[in-house]
Amino acid sequence: MTPHDTCPWVGLRPFGEIDQVGFFGRDNETREVAELWQGHRLSLLIGDSGVGKTSLLHVGVAPFLTNNGAHVLPIGDLSYRRTLPAPVVTARGHALFALLSSLQPTEDPARSVGLTVAEFFRRRTAAAPRGASTLVAIDGAEKLFRPSAMSSPEHWRLLEELEVALRAFPDVHLLLSIRPEWSEEARGFGRALGEVPAQYVLLPLDSQSAINALTRPLLNRNLQFDLGLPAQLVDALAIGHDTPGGARVEPVLLQVLCAELWRGLARGGTLSDVARKVLDNVDGVLAEFCTRTLFTLTSDHDLPTCEIGGWMRRTFTTCSDETAPPQARPALRSDRPKAITDTVVRAVEDRHLLKFCRLADGDGFQLQHPRLATALQGLGEAPMVPGDRRASDLLRAAEQAMSAGDLGLARKYAQGALMLIGEGHSGIGVSAQMILGDVAYMRAEHEAALKAYEEAVAWTADSRSPAVAYLFAALARVHLHRGDPKSALDKARSSRFIPAGETITLLEFGQALWRTGRHQAAIREVNSALNRDPGHVEALRIRGEIYADWGRSQQALNDLNSVAAAAPPSARAAYILAASPNVPVSQREIDELREEGRMNGMVLLYLARSMQRRGERSLAAELAGEALQATHPRLSHHHQAQAEKIARRQ
Repeated sequence: MTPHDTCPWVGLRPFGEIDQVGFFGRDNETREVAELWQGHRLSLLIGDSGVGKTSLLHVGVAPFLTNNGAHVLPIGDLSYRRTLPAPVVTARGHALFALLSSLQPTEDPARSVGLTVAEFFRRRTAAAPRGASTLVAIDGAEKLFRPSAMSSPEHWRLLEELEVALRAFPDVHLLLSIRPEWSEEARGFGRALGEVPAQYVLLPLDSQSAINALTRPLLNRNLQFDLGLPAQLVDALAIGHDTPGGARVEPVLLQVLCAELWRGLARGGTLSDVARKVLDNVDGVLAEFCTRTLFTLTSDHDLPTCEIGGWMRRTFTTCSDETAPPQARPALRSDRPKAITDTVVRAVEDRHLLKFCRLADGDGFQLQHPRLATALQGLGEAPMVPGDRRASDLLRAAEQAMSAGDLGLARKYAQGALMLIGEGHSGIGVSAQMILGDVAYMRAEHEAALKAYEEAVAWTADSRSPAVAYLFAALARVHLHRGDPKSALDKARSSRFIPAGETITLLEFGQALWRTGRHQAAIREVNSALNRDPGHVEALRIRGEIYADWGRSQQALNDLNSVAAAAPPSARAAYILAASPNVPVSQREIDELREEGRMNGMVLLYLARSMQRRGERSLAAELAGEALQATHPRLSHHHQAQAEKIARRQ
């Protein structure tokens, strides 16, 4: 080995496009999933965390289909994107933006703000070869179906958009990659579409495939195992020798052994010598993996170092006597102390220590591998020490925490990244500050958001880059949310001098003008954005709300009707205002909007004005009072005057 050698194995991260030459062991699965995806309108790729679904899609199935002439879009997902600051992502939801921007990764992220799923499908199916299906996949689709997601309006609006788009474009074939505990919810989505989803359960690697995954990345390198050693390493991790399908090897734990092989090579010796040492100490290698992972988890969630490991040892292992090795056992999902929350359990699963199983009494979990029982029983024999983490590692962890919806953990990691960086790392500084700004904005902490976005601007090397334009737009939006449209105008003007991000800039400038009561000037700015990008859904929504507020009901209805699918609460409330009093509205709809928009001053003001038009002055005054107390966004002085007048029942 030389200092310039790179590890032939990917480790614990999924395979990406650059790793395709090192992806082995999934030939049969690649062909079978490809055939399923092409042959059905809705398919489910089901598998545990760490079994390799993401890798299979990105470097197995998608390239295989593309090379055979299929029209395959980039693999989509719902992970957090820091390509645009959260305030300007769109009122329609961060999940929608994440999906659309992941499906078109080479496009300007601002283009995803103005799209519906149906419009995206229309554009992409038009580009497909005649008679060809358009293949779309969403990796990590369980994020759509978890209880926390189903209670989130933006997630069920996204599901509604997906359903509408799939009905409109029968040539789109959708594949959802999902963990088994949420597969029934995904099948329910299929039933709502009138489709019986096809499904493929991805199993761990069979023994020969695991040997290929271990040895074939070494081709064309001056590294090789002595005869028989790869099979012995694989057999040390194999389980289920007596099952009909034969023994299986968890890919993620095979990569743990590969990482230890690489570390051993760095210390000196031949690959075979290192492999024999690893083979003699498999339990120790797994124990170290378990220990390091638990250290990170307990640190992340501010728990005592023994809390998670102790729970796992008590719950998922059993020891009949002191001489017998510990055994793994499954347990119900609910079998845990109060400190081990759903968030913690999900993090343990994401870190590949637990996997889902179904038990007679309900859903449960079991250890990712039976040999982890020995590792858990040995906890405390070696100190829990943190691994070396670079600023880039912490930044990646912050993004993962944002994807999981853990804002506190994301803030912790972003602050840690900032503490580690030095001069010449402006990219990490910008990204970390943007994450801090996004966290603060999502928590309605406006002053903290402004500070973080200002710091991100200061970290940016190129003051005329699109990133700076988007940051100024974010600053303008935050000032609007704190009820200060004049400061918003100043920030929006700053971004106008940057020759990038014009559509986003125009929309922010238009909204700032609107909140000062300058409706006509605001409409001109939004029209300029629509001239650049006709049909931009976010521009139509903003213009529709301006028209509704201005009293131009028909123009408002024309615009808001065009964004009716999965419209955010402000657009729905503006529609009710524009349609009042001629179109009936149910009390249930009012109550739902009132609850969803309880922090949104404009939603509550629209509803108050609607009720006033309908002669319900008492309810109108109550809603106006709530609008005056709302903080995300606060009402500007212009709109405060309207709310105060209604609250006084004038």
